[in-house]
Amino acid sequence: MKHQRVTAFFALWLFSILIAAPAFAGNDVEDQLKSDYLGKVLTLKHFYKGDILRFQFDGALVGVAEVGPWTVDGQVFVKSIEVRGRALHILGRRVCLVFDTKAKPYRDVLESLAESSAKDKDKLAEAFQKKTVEIQIDLASEHPDLNAARSAMNAVFLQPTQSIREIVPDFWRDYFDEIDGQPRSVRHSTEPVYFVKPGEISPPRQTYATNPGFSEDARRAKDQGTMMVSLVVDASGSARDVAITSPLGLGLDENAVESVSTWKFEPARKNGEPVAVKIEVEVDFHLY
Repeated sequence: MKHQRVTAFFALWLFSILIAAPAFAGNDVEDQLKSDYLGKVLTLKHFYKGDILRFQFDGALVGVAEVGPWTVDGQVFVKSIEVRGRALHILGRRVCLVFDTKAKPYRDVLESLAESSAKDKDKLAEAFQKKTVEIQIDLASEHPDLNAARSAMNAVFLQPTQSIREIVPDFWRDYFDEIDGQPRSVRHSTEPVYFVKPGEISPPRQTYATNPGFSEDARRAKDQGTMMVSLVVDASGSARDVAITSPLGLGLDENAVESVSTWKFEPARKNGEPVAVKIEVEVDFHLY
């Protein structure tokens, strides 16, 4: 009888250990994930809009979401991260970015607002604090190990060793090439592209222009200023190869590129013949 009681006790103890083991393992994984990511700013590989996003473990989006400007929808400050069953759940704040003389090369709009002299800066900052996003990443198993969880995170977010220039739209590449100290990308063209040279190559003359609109976040932050873009005015007077050279952030840059791409010009001329030239133009954003 005593032997049976000992055997039964041992079986019960072993069963409880087996049942508890996955929970302990899950806690260990979650603790390590918190150590790795909690309080960090992560960059999404795809700049999806929305308050709730869901991904598969390989980074594929579940459902449909629009893509927005990376300065508004690209970065997330991790407020919490949990393992629930076979999914990672992340609550984050959308980090909206501005470019100014103090930005290296850009910074959180909350930092900029903290230094602002605006009387309502606290109210403005509160609005950006409330821009949150819930992210769910489905995992391949019910009890993922740390490698599987990290692999899923790396499929959704940019890794620290990767440059954001690899995932931004083409019109941002020149800017990040300069920031990263890389030679600027050479765009192939079917016609030679010149630079304006007084007495040899006349400048193009603008004949049509639209003014870009303010983004919702720039208006909310009362952010304004002047940015620079480069472009090629081809021999027909159309704008192409528009690229950002001096940005503002908060989605204004994308609005500027979209607008400048529609501009029309009387083309530059060389020996009386129309030619393509590369120029830089200012784009102004002012609320008042």
